[in-house]
Amino acid sequence: MLSAAEPARSSQDVWGAPLLRGVLLLLLAVAAYWSVRMAWADHLSMSSELTDRERAVRWMATATIYERLANKREESVDEPLPDLERAAALDLENAERHLRVALRAELNGDLALAESSLLRAAALSRLYQPRFLLAQYYCRRHNTEGLWRWARAALEPAYCDVTPLLNLCWRMRPDGTGLAQLAAGEKPEIARQCLGLLTFHEQTDAAYPVASRLTASARYEDLPALLGFCNMSLSQNRKREALVIWNRLCHSGLLPYQALESADRSLITNQGFTHVPLAAGFDWHVEHAPWIRTAAFGNGMRLALTGLQPEICLIAWEYVPTTPGKRYRLRFEAHSVDTPDQDGMTWVPFDLGGKPIATQLRPDKSLIFTAPAQVLRLALMYKRPLGSARLKGTVTMASVSLEAER
Repeated sequence: MLSAAEPARSSQDVWGAPLLRGVLLLLLAVAAYWSVRMAWADHLSMSSELTDRERAVRWMATATIYERLANKREESVDEPLPDLERAAALDLENAERHLRVALRAELNGDLALAESSLLRAAALSRLYQPRFLLAQYYCRRHNTEGLWRWARAALEPAYCDVTPLLNLCWRMRPDGTGLAQLAAGEKPEIARQCLGLLTFHEQTDAAYPVASRLTASARYEDLPALLGFCNMSLSQNRKREALVIWNRLCHSGLLPYQALESADRSLITNQGFTHVPLAAGFDWHVEHAPWIRTAAFGNGMRLALTGLQPEICLIAWEYVPTTPGKRYRLRFEAHSVDTPDQDGMTWVPFDLGGKPIATQLRPDKSLIFTAPAQVLRLALMYKRPLGSARLKGTVTMASVSLEAER
Protein backbone atom coordinates (compact mmCIF):
# COMPACT_ATOMS: atom_id res chain seq x y z
CA MET A 1 0.00 0.00 0.00
CA LEU A 2 1.41 3.45 -0.98
CA SER A 3 2.20 6.00 1.68
CA ALA A 4 1.07 9.61 1.46
CA ALA A 5 4.53 10.81 0.45
CA GLU A 6 4.92 8.59 -2.59
CA PRO A 7 2.49 10.46 -4.86
CA ALA A 8 4.43 13.67 -4.21
CA ARG A 9 7.73 12.10 -5.31
CA SER A 10 6.12 10.78 -8.42
CA SER A 11 4.86 14.24 -9.29
CA GLN A 12 8.39 15.70 -8.92
CA ASP A 13 9.78 13.04 -11.21
CA VAL A 14 7.14 13.83 -13.79
CA TRP A 15 8.00 17.54 -13.90
CA GLY A 16 11.74 17.38 -12.99
CA ALA A 17 13.03 15.17 -15.79
CA PRO A 18 11.66 17.29 -18.70
CA LEU A 19 12.88 20.48 -17.02
CA LEU A 20 16.39 19.05 -16.65
CA ARG A 21 16.37 17.92 -20.27
CA GLY A 22 15.26 21.35 -21.33
CA VAL A 23 18.09 23.06 -19.42
CA LEU A 24 20.62 20.66 -20.90
CA LEU A 25 19.32 21.26 -24.40
CA LEU A 26 19.51 25.01 -23.83
CA LEU A 27 23.09 24.73 -22.63
CA LEU A 28 24.02 22.59 -25.61
CA ALA A 29 22.40 25.10 -27.92
CA VAL A 30 24.30 27.98 -26.32
CA ALA A 31 27.56 25.99 -26.51
CA ALA A 32 26.92 25.15 -30.14
CA TYR A 33 26.16 28.78 -30.90
CA TRP A 34 29.39 30.00 -29.36
CA SER A 35 31.37 27.21 -31.01
CA VAL A 36 30.00 28.18 -34.39
CA ARG A 37 30.58 31.85 -33.64
CA MET A 38 34.18 31.16 -32.60
CA ALA A 39 34.82 28.97 -35.64
CA TRP A 40 33.45 31.64 -37.96
CA ALA A 41 35.51 34.36 -36.27
CA ASP A 42 38.62 32.19 -36.51
CA HIS A 43 37.91 31.65 -40.21
CA LEU A 44 37.45 35.36 -40.85
CA SER A 45 40.59 36.24 -38.88
CA MET A 46 42.73 34.29 -41.36
CA SER A 47 41.24 35.99 -44.39
CA SER A 48 43.45 37.97 -46.73
CA GLU A 49 40.99 40.86 -46.53
CA LEU A 50 41.34 43.49 -43.81
CA THR A 51 37.57 43.98 -43.61
CA ASP A 52 37.06 40.29 -42.85
CA ARG A 53 39.53 40.46 -40.00
CA GLU A 54 37.79 43.54 -38.64
CA ARG A 55 34.49 41.58 -38.72
CA ALA A 56 36.24 38.70 -36.94
CA VAL A 57 36.95 40.75 -33.80
CA ARG A 58 33.29 41.79 -33.71
CA TRP A 59 32.27 38.16 -33.76
CA MET A 60 34.84 37.03 -31.17
CA ALA A 61 37.26 39.42 -29.47
CA THR A 62 40.19 37.21 -28.45
CA ALA A 63 43.89 38.00 -28.13
CA THR A 64 44.78 35.77 -31.09
CA ILE A 65 42.17 37.34 -33.39
CA TYR A 66 43.26 40.87 -32.44
CA GLU A 67 46.86 39.87 -33.14
CA ARG A 68 45.92 38.57 -36.59
CA LEU A 69 44.13 41.84 -37.27
CA ALA A 70 47.27 43.73 -36.20
CA ASN A 71 49.37 41.60 -38.55
CA LYS A 72 47.08 42.46 -41.46
CA ARG A 73 47.14 46.16 -40.61
CA GLU A 74 50.94 46.00 -40.58
CA GLU A 75 50.94 44.36 -44.02
CA SER A 76 48.60 47.09 -45.23
CA VAL A 77 50.91 49.82 -43.87
CA ASP A 78 48.24 50.67 -41.31
CA GLU A 79 48.73 51.27 -37.59
CA PRO A 80 48.65 47.96 -35.65
CA LEU A 81 49.45 49.29 -32.16
CA PRO A 82 45.87 49.63 -30.82
CA ASP A 83 45.09 46.05 -31.82
CA LEU A 84 48.35 44.81 -30.32
CA GLU A 85 47.48 46.58 -27.08
CA ARG A 86 44.03 44.93 -27.03
CA ALA A 87 45.64 41.52 -27.64
CA ALA A 88 48.04 42.09 -24.73
CA ALA A 89 45.20 43.29 -22.48
CA LEU A 90 43.23 40.11 -23.20
CA ASP A 91 46.26 37.89 -22.48
CA LEU A 92 48.03 39.71 -19.66
CA GLU A 93 50.34 36.80 -18.72
CA ASN A 94 51.77 36.39 -22.23
CA ALA A 95 55.20 38.07 -22.37
CA GLU A 96 55.46 37.77 -26.16
CA ARG A 97 52.42 40.00 -26.68
CA HIS A 98 53.88 42.69 -24.43
CA LEU A 99 57.14 42.52 -26.37
CA ARG A 100 55.30 43.17 -29.64
CA VAL A 101 53.57 46.16 -28.09
CA ALA A 102 56.91 47.48 -26.85
CA LEU A 103 58.67 47.21 -30.19
CA ARG A 104 55.82 48.88 -32.07
CA ALA A 105 55.43 51.59 -29.45
CA GLU A 106 59.13 52.47 -29.69
CA LEU A 107 58.83 52.70 -33.47
CA ASN A 108 55.94 55.11 -32.97
CA GLY A 109 57.91 57.18 -30.48
CA ASP A 110 55.77 56.20 -27.48
CA LEU A 111 58.75 55.52 -25.22
CA ALA A 112 56.75 55.36 -22.00
CA LEU A 113 54.55 52.58 -23.38
CA ALA A 114 57.58 50.82 -24.88
CA GLU A 115 59.50 50.79 -21.59
CA SER A 116 56.53 49.73 -19.48
CA SER A 117 55.69 46.90 -21.89
CA LEU A 118 59.28 45.66 -21.90
CA LEU A 119 59.40 45.73 -18.11
CA ARG A 120 56.10 43.85 -17.99
CA ALA A 121 57.44 41.18 -20.36
CA ALA A 122 60.66 40.82 -18.36
CA ALA A 123 58.66 40.45 -15.14
CA LEU A 124 56.50 37.72 -16.68
CA SER A 125 59.29 35.73 -18.31
CA ARG A 126 62.42 34.15 -16.87
CA LEU A 127 63.94 33.75 -20.32
CA TYR A 128 66.89 35.56 -21.88
CA GLN A 129 65.12 37.33 -24.76
CA PRO A 130 62.94 39.87 -22.86
CA ARG A 131 65.89 40.95 -20.72
CA PHE A 132 68.15 41.23 -23.75
CA LEU A 133 65.56 43.41 -25.51
CA LEU A 134 65.40 45.65 -22.44
CA ALA A 135 69.19 46.00 -22.49
CA GLN A 136 68.97 46.91 -26.18
CA TYR A 137 66.27 49.48 -25.43
CA TYR A 138 68.40 51.21 -22.79
CA CYS A 139 71.40 51.13 -25.11
CA ARG A 140 69.38 52.97 -27.76
CA ARG A 141 68.34 55.48 -25.09
CA HIS A 142 72.02 55.89 -24.05
CA ASN A 143 71.11 54.75 -20.53
CA THR A 144 74.31 53.01 -19.40
CA GLU A 145 73.01 52.09 -15.96
CA GLY A 146 69.86 50.49 -17.39
CA LEU A 147 71.84 48.63 -20.03
CA TRP A 148 74.30 47.07 -17.58
CA ARG A 149 71.55 46.26 -15.03
CA TRP A 150 69.53 44.31 -17.57
CA ALA A 151 72.64 42.81 -19.16
CA ARG A 152 73.45 41.23 -15.79
CA ALA A 153 69.84 40.03 -15.50
CA ALA A 154 69.93 38.58 -19.04
CA LEU A 155 73.08 36.57 -18.33
CA GLU A 156 71.44 34.72 -15.44
CA PRO A 157 69.28 32.38 -17.59
CA ALA A 158 71.49 32.52 -20.69
CA TYR A 159 72.96 29.42 -22.30
CA CYS A 160 72.97 30.80 -25.83
CA ASP A 161 75.20 33.10 -27.86
CA VAL A 162 75.43 36.29 -25.75
CA THR A 163 78.11 37.95 -27.89
CA PRO A 164 75.63 40.60 -29.20
CA LEU A 165 74.79 41.54 -25.60
CA LEU A 166 78.46 41.74 -24.60
CA ASN A 167 79.17 43.88 -27.68
CA LEU A 168 76.38 46.26 -26.63
CA CYS A 169 77.98 46.66 -23.21
CA TRP A 170 81.40 47.24 -24.74
CA ARG A 171 80.16 49.87 -27.19
CA MET A 172 78.33 51.74 -24.46
CA ARG A 173 81.25 51.55 -22.02
CA PRO A 174 84.53 50.06 -23.35
CA ASP A 175 85.68 48.93 -19.93
CA GLY A 176 87.44 45.57 -19.87
CA THR A 177 87.32 45.28 -16.09
CA GLY A 178 83.60 45.97 -16.00
CA LEU A 179 82.95 43.42 -18.72
CA ALA A 180 85.00 40.79 -16.86
CA GLN A 181 83.01 41.50 -13.69
CA LEU A 182 79.79 41.15 -15.68
CA ALA A 183 80.72 37.53 -16.42
CA ALA A 184 82.29 36.84 -13.01
CA GLY A 185 80.89 33.69 -11.51
CA GLU A 186 78.79 33.02 -14.57
CA LYS A 187 78.51 29.72 -16.43
CA PRO A 188 81.53 28.55 -18.47
CA GLU A 189 79.59 29.20 -21.69
CA ILE A 190 79.29 32.88 -20.75
CA ALA A 191 82.87 33.19 -19.45
CA ARG A 192 84.15 31.69 -22.71
CA GLN A 193 82.34 34.30 -24.81
CA CYS A 194 83.42 37.12 -22.52
CA LEU A 195 87.03 35.96 -22.77
CA GLY A 196 86.79 35.94 -26.55
CA LEU A 197 85.57 39.54 -26.62
CA LEU A 198 88.21 40.76 -24.16
CA THR A 199 90.89 39.00 -26.20
CA PHE A 200 89.62 40.59 -29.41
CA HIS A 201 89.95 44.03 -27.80
CA GLU A 202 93.37 43.10 -26.32
CA GLN A 203 92.26 43.62 -22.71
CA THR A 204 94.92 41.35 -21.19
CA ASP A 205 94.63 42.57 -17.59
CA ALA A 206 90.86 42.13 -17.57
CA ALA A 207 90.91 38.87 -19.53
CA TYR A 208 93.45 37.06 -17.36
CA PRO A 209 91.13 36.51 -14.33
CA VAL A 210 88.40 35.24 -16.66
CA ALA A 211 90.84 32.86 -18.36
CA SER A 212 92.19 31.72 -15.01
CA ARG A 213 88.70 30.87 -13.71
CA LEU A 214 87.79 29.13 -16.94
CA THR A 215 90.80 26.79 -16.78
CA ALA A 216 89.56 25.43 -13.44
CA SER A 217 86.81 23.51 -15.28
CA ALA A 218 87.97 23.85 -18.88
CA ARG A 219 86.58 21.55 -21.56
CA TYR A 220 87.62 21.04 -25.17
CA GLU A 221 85.11 23.65 -26.37
CA ASP A 222 86.92 26.21 -24.19
CA LEU A 223 90.27 25.66 -25.93
CA PRO A 224 89.85 28.21 -28.78
CA ALA A 225 89.11 31.04 -26.33
CA LEU A 226 91.93 30.05 -23.96
CA LEU A 227 94.47 29.59 -26.76
CA GLY A 228 93.38 32.93 -28.21
CA PHE A 229 94.16 34.51 -24.85
CA CYS A 230 97.61 32.87 -24.90
CA ASN A 231 98.26 34.26 -28.39
CA MET A 232 97.30 37.77 -27.31
CA SER A 233 99.45 37.62 -24.17
CA LEU A 234 102.48 36.35 -26.07
CA SER A 235 102.16 39.00 -28.76
CA GLN A 236 102.23 41.60 -25.96
CA ASN A 237 105.32 40.05 -24.30
CA ARG A 238 103.18 38.90 -21.34
CA LYS A 239 104.96 35.63 -20.64
CA ARG A 240 103.64 35.03 -17.12
CA GLU A 241 99.95 35.14 -18.02
CA ALA A 242 100.42 32.97 -21.12
CA LEU A 243 102.52 30.41 -19.23
CA VAL A 244 100.00 30.04 -16.40
CA ILE A 245 97.10 29.32 -18.77
CA TRP A 246 99.17 27.11 -21.08
CA ASN A 247 100.57 25.03 -18.22
CA ARG A 248 97.12 24.48 -16.71
CA LEU A 249 95.85 23.23 -20.04
CA CYS A 250 98.79 20.84 -20.24
CA HIS A 251 98.26 19.59 -16.66
CA SER A 252 94.54 19.03 -17.31
CA GLY A 253 95.27 16.89 -20.37
CA LEU A 254 93.49 19.20 -22.80
CA LEU A 255 96.85 19.73 -24.50
CA PRO A 256 99.11 16.72 -25.26
CA TYR A 257 102.30 18.42 -24.06
CA GLN A 258 104.45 18.68 -20.98
CA ALA A 259 104.00 21.94 -19.12
CA LEU A 260 106.60 24.68 -19.56
CA GLU A 261 107.22 24.81 -15.83
CA SER A 262 110.37 26.92 -16.03
CA ALA A 263 111.77 29.50 -18.38
CA ASP A 264 115.13 27.68 -18.22
CA ARG A 265 114.16 24.15 -19.32
CA SER A 266 111.67 22.45 -21.63
CA LEU A 267 111.54 25.64 -23.65
CA ILE A 268 110.39 24.08 -26.91
CA THR A 269 106.86 22.72 -27.17
CA ASN A 270 106.38 19.74 -29.49
CA GLN A 271 110.15 19.62 -29.99
CA GLY A 272 110.02 16.32 -31.86
CA PHE A 273 106.98 17.35 -33.95
CA THR A 274 105.15 14.33 -32.54
CA HIS A 275 101.76 16.09 -32.74
CA VAL A 276 100.13 18.10 -35.50
CA PRO A 277 100.84 21.74 -34.50
CA LEU A 278 97.99 23.78 -33.04
CA ALA A 279 99.20 27.03 -34.60
CA ALA A 280 98.40 28.64 -31.24
CA GLY A 281 99.99 29.37 -27.89
CA PHE A 282 103.50 27.94 -27.49
CA ASP A 283 103.00 25.34 -30.24
CA TRP A 284 104.36 25.55 -33.78
CA HIS A 285 102.83 27.75 -36.44
CA VAL A 286 103.49 26.18 -39.86
CA GLU A 287 103.28 28.36 -42.94
CA HIS A 288 101.02 27.25 -45.79
CA ALA A 289 102.16 28.10 -49.31
CA PRO A 290 101.98 26.45 -52.77
CA TRP A 291 105.74 25.90 -52.86
CA ILE A 292 105.92 23.74 -49.72
CA ARG A 293 104.08 20.75 -48.29
CA THR A 294 104.34 19.55 -44.72
CA ALA A 295 103.38 16.06 -43.64
CA ALA A 296 104.27 13.05 -41.51
CA PHE A 297 103.97 14.69 -38.11
CA GLY A 298 104.67 12.07 -35.46
CA ASN A 299 108.30 11.32 -36.25
CA GLY A 300 109.61 14.74 -37.14
CA MET A 301 108.28 17.32 -39.57
CA ARG A 302 108.72 16.38 -43.21
CA LEU A 303 109.06 19.34 -45.57
CA ALA A 304 108.73 18.93 -49.33
CA LEU A 305 110.06 21.97 -51.21
CA THR A 306 109.22 22.41 -54.88
CA GLY A 307 112.22 24.60 -55.74
CA LEU A 308 109.87 27.48 -56.55
CA GLN A 309 110.04 29.01 -53.08
CA PRO A 310 111.30 32.61 -52.59
CA GLU A 311 114.99 33.09 -51.90
CA ILE A 312 114.13 33.93 -48.28
CA CYS A 313 110.97 32.52 -46.77
CA LEU A 314 109.47 31.46 -43.45
CA ILE A 315 108.58 27.80 -42.93
CA ALA A 316 107.55 27.44 -39.28
CA TRP A 317 107.85 29.37 -36.02
CA GLU A 318 107.06 29.13 -32.33
CA TYR A 319 106.80 31.46 -29.31
CA VAL A 320 109.46 30.66 -26.72
CA PRO A 321 109.50 31.87 -23.07
CA THR A 322 112.90 33.25 -22.07
CA THR A 323 114.61 35.30 -19.39
CA PRO A 324 115.93 38.68 -20.58
CA GLY A 325 119.74 38.84 -20.58
CA LYS A 326 120.23 35.06 -20.33
CA ARG A 327 122.22 33.07 -22.91
CA TYR A 328 120.58 30.14 -24.68
CA ARG A 329 121.82 27.28 -26.87
CA LEU A 330 119.71 26.05 -29.78
CA ARG A 331 120.27 22.54 -31.12
CA PHE A 332 118.47 20.78 -33.94
CA GLU A 333 118.55 17.55 -35.88
CA ALA A 334 117.57 17.26 -39.52
CA HIS A 335 118.21 14.92 -42.40
CA SER A 336 117.50 14.85 -46.13
CA VAL A 337 115.31 12.28 -47.79
CA ASP A 338 115.88 12.78 -51.52
CA THR A 339 118.32 15.71 -51.64
CA PRO A 340 122.05 15.60 -50.81
CA ASP A 341 121.94 18.39 -48.22
CA GLN A 342 119.79 20.91 -46.45
CA ASP A 343 121.61 24.01 -47.72
CA GLY A 344 119.57 27.07 -46.89
CA MET A 345 117.57 25.59 -43.99
CA THR A 346 118.33 27.73 -40.96
CA TRP A 347 117.00 28.68 -37.53
CA VAL A 348 116.62 32.36 -36.63
CA PRO A 349 115.39 33.83 -33.29
CA PHE A 350 113.40 37.07 -33.59
CA ASP A 351 112.13 39.56 -31.05
CA LEU A 352 108.43 40.39 -31.08
CA GLY A 353 109.09 43.41 -33.28
CA GLY A 354 110.41 41.12 -36.02
CA LYS A 355 114.08 42.02 -35.56
CA PRO A 356 116.54 39.08 -35.86
CA ILE A 357 118.57 38.33 -32.72
CA ALA A 358 122.32 38.00 -33.17
CA THR A 359 123.55 34.40 -32.93
CA GLN A 360 126.93 32.62 -32.74
CA LEU A 361 127.44 29.36 -34.63
CA ARG A 362 129.32 26.68 -32.71
CA PRO A 363 131.34 23.81 -34.25
CA ASP A 364 128.56 21.36 -33.40
CA LYS A 365 126.22 23.57 -35.49
CA SER A 366 124.33 24.74 -32.40
CA LEU A 367 123.46 28.43 -32.06
CA ILE A 368 124.15 30.66 -29.05
CA PHE A 369 122.23 33.89 -28.44
CA THR A 370 121.17 36.21 -25.62
CA ALA A 371 117.46 36.68 -25.06
CA PRO A 372 116.36 40.35 -25.25
CA ALA A 373 112.91 39.91 -23.70
CA GLN A 374 110.54 37.52 -21.92
CA VAL A 375 109.18 36.14 -25.17
CA LEU A 376 110.80 35.62 -28.55
CA ARG A 377 109.88 33.86 -31.78
CA LEU A 378 112.04 30.98 -32.96
CA ALA A 379 111.70 30.56 -36.72
CA LEU A 380 112.73 27.90 -39.22
CA MET A 381 113.55 29.66 -42.48
CA TYR A 382 114.88 28.97 -45.93
CA LYS A 383 117.62 31.29 -47.24
CA ARG A 384 119.13 30.43 -50.60
CA PRO A 385 122.94 30.36 -50.34
CA LEU A 386 124.75 32.59 -52.83
CA GLY A 387 125.74 30.76 -55.98
CA SER A 388 123.44 27.78 -55.43
CA ALA A 389 120.10 26.74 -56.86
CA ARG A 390 117.00 26.78 -54.75
CA LEU A 391 116.61 23.70 -52.60
CA LYS A 392 114.27 21.13 -54.14
CA GLY A 393 113.40 17.92 -52.35
CA THR A 394 112.30 16.59 -49.00
CA VAL A 395 113.86 17.44 -45.65
CA THR A 396 112.81 16.02 -42.30
CA MET A 397 113.25 18.23 -39.25
CA ALA A 398 113.59 15.57 -36.55
CA SER A 399 113.84 17.69 -33.41
CA VAL A 400 114.80 21.06 -32.01
CA SER A 401 115.77 22.00 -28.44
CA LEU A 402 116.55 25.21 -26.60
CA GLU A 403 118.29 25.30 -23.22
CA ALA A 404 119.67 28.00 -20.99
CA GLU A 405 123.46 28.11 -20.80
CA ARG A 406 124.81 27.16 -17.35
